[in-house]
Amino acid sequence: MKKLLLSVALLGFSTISMAADLSESCKTYFDKVDSLVKAIPEDSLTKQQSDMMKQNLETGKQQVSSMPADAQEAACKQGIELLKQVEASLPKK
Repeated sequence: MKKLLLSVALLGFSTISMAADLSESCKTYFDKVDSLVKAIPEDSLTKQQSDMMKQNLETGKQQVSSMPADAQEAACKQGIELLKQVEASLPKK
């Protein structure tokens, strides 16, 4: 459940208005977010939320790719730092 909440929070960040190609930082950021979304169990309780997060992630990628490269870098580096903080706060398995 914590992963689900974390993913929702991260996807909220990824939908910040950001367009053609993604910078390296953004590729890294979206790869990490993709991994988190894929880690969410697809049971009847989370299927709708997971589908919504996947759709929001794609929208976020499109928005980010429309931003100038320097704006992409700044936004995605901030997102990567947020991911690191969130991952550090999650219990280790």
